[in-house]
Amino acid sequence: MVISDFRIAQLVLTNYKNYTFQRFEFGTKLNFIVGNNGTGKTSLLDAIYYTCFTKSYLSSSDILNVRFTTEFFRIETHLDVNNTPHLVEVKYSKNEKKEILLDKSKLEKLADYIGKFPCVIITPDDSQLILGSSELRRKFLDASLSQYSSEYFQQLLLYNKILAQRNALLKSFYENRFFDKNLLDVYNQQLISSGNIIYTYRKDFIQQFNQIFCLFYHQIFEGNEEVSVQYTSDLHLKNFDSVLEDSISHDRNAQRTTKGIHTDDLVFELNHLPIRKIGSQGQQKTFLLSLKLAQYDLLKTQKQLTPLLLLDDIFDKLDIHRIAKIIQLVNKDSIGQVFISDTDKNRIQHFINENNITQYKLIHLGDI
Repeated sequence: MVISDFRIAQLVLTNYKNYTFQRFEFGTKLNFIVGNNGTGKTSLLDAIYYTCFTKSYLSSSDILNVRFTTEFFRIETHLDVNNTPHLVEVKYSKNEKKEILLDKSKLEKLADYIGKFPCVIITPDDSQLILGSSELRRKFLDASLSQYSSEYFQQLLLYNKILAQRNALLKSFYENRFFDKNLLDVYNQQLISSGNIIYTYRKDFIQQFNQIFCLFYHQIFEGNEEVSVQYTSDLHLKNFDSVLEDSISHDRNAQRTTKGIHTDDLVFELNHLPIRKIGSQGQQKTFLLSLKLAQYDLLKTQKQLTPLLLLDDIFDKLDIHRIAKIIQLVNKDSIGQVFISDTDKNRIQHFINENNITQYKLIHLGDI
């Protein structure tokens, strides 16, 4: 199997977060972005993520990405896929609809774009994958599978649309004190159709994912712990039709759909116990890094394209040995272009020297 190479050659930011105007040129392998807090390291990685996903990893609304006192932002990204150049342009104005252009052609369907330029990001906030709500873990699954399969992404959009309509209907039933079982069944059948496809994708994905995840964990943390990712779903024990039928009374009282694949979760285990309860900070961070590296590996295999790997300030609370292991892992030929941000230039230079890294670029950000 031939894996194609994908990299970003140049990025131009205008009024994006704390950047007025800045042009960046990147190396083909390791890119170390060094600077104090507040100098724009995270914003730079977020702009790269935006290029791949057409949205920010950190901001829920585009207006939050516009530099203070300005009215618009623009991201211009020069890409190279297997020696073929591409240009992605993102244009956003507070008073106009966002425009995304690929090679000067306006993007019409998001499903045709997501996964075209695969990317995996790791940030300090990702600790909430372990500690936070099930919604965050479903987002991790969805981000993986939406890049993995355009069918999955389309079915997920459809499922969420039908779910919102079904919830509105349940609320209407409650407020107007009437109930139409036949009308509800129309939504049920649509929800079941998309939900079953999503469930199958998730179940198959986690089966593949677990093996690769365990390998990465033990490469970073050389211990004897048993680690695993368990997928939980209402559909494990009943078909979706029965799940919805059995929850009708509860749904009517709650005015929303209380059961279904939108309540799925991932259980992260260390020695058969929840890592959120027994894992040290170092173990949890190693677990998280392993999750994302396994996501990267599966995505690369499926797309036959090396994703971008973005590591934002991840070395805090990791000992020198584990940091060295991570640097060695991402410097392998099997990993494509990597972007690593850190506040400590001396630490980065130490690992560059210790690992005899020659294919890298050091980008130092001063006060912006």
